[in-house]
Amino acid sequence: MKTRMLFFNTVCLLFITMFVYAAVSKWMDFNVFVSQMHKQPFPAQLLPLLVWGIPFTELCVSLLLMLEKTRFTGLKIATGMMILFTGYIILIELRYFGEIPCSCGGAIVQFTWVQHLYFNLFFVSIGLVAILLIRKMNIFSR
Repeated sequence: MKTRMLFFNTVCLLFITMFVYAAVSKWMDFNVFVSQMHKQPFPAQLLPLLVWGIPFTELCVSLLLMLEKTRFTGLKIATGMMILFTGYIILIELRYFGEIPCSCGGAIVQFTWVQHLYFNLFFVSIGLVAILLIRKMNIFSR
């Protein structure tokens, strides 16, 4: 039980670190982030929501992960976000949208799409494992 909680808390810390870093990087290079978002295949009317919403959501989820009462919910949301981001990367790799720049921010923007896919799959995997391990313990069940 102690090992599972250590794994769970470590996974939460990794998600917090990644999401805070990504959000802060986007806001520090805001003009670059906005420019890259304009090259994404989303309708123009969604861009303001995405430009502000993605980093804000990353920080909100990080806050959920920091608080003990909301940590399990935060991990489920964080893992869900990574599943969505990973699905988007898969569509990009399949050339569904054509050539698209990464709008992730920070050092992650230097990744190739394949490296980015592996990075995201790592987070999806550890998130799912942590959720399953904790769910078996019935600590956060309602």
